[in-house]
Amino acid sequence: MSLRHFLSTQDWSRAELDALLVQAEAFKRQRLGHELRGKSIALLFFNNSMRTRTSFELGAQQLGGYAVVLSPGRDAWPI
Repeated sequence: MSLRHFLSTQDWSRAELDALLVQAEAFKRQRLGHELRGKSIALLFFNNSMRTRTSFELGAQQLGGYAVVLSPGRDAWPI
C-alpha cells in the first residue's frame, strides 16, 4: 500500500479501509523496536497542543530516544 493522506473515509474504498485496519492491527501486535536508542530528536511545535506534544514525546521514548521540545516564540527564538 502506498502512502496516502487520510482526510476522509469517503476517499477510500471499503477494501482499502479493511486493508488499512489489518495493517494497523499488525503494527499494534509488534513489539516496539529501539530505532532511536541513544539518539535525540528535536520536536518543533508552532501551535500549542498538549495531546500532540505528549504523543510525540511518548513515541520517541518508546523507541528508545530522547525528545527535546522547542516552542518558537516562547522558549526558543522569536518568530
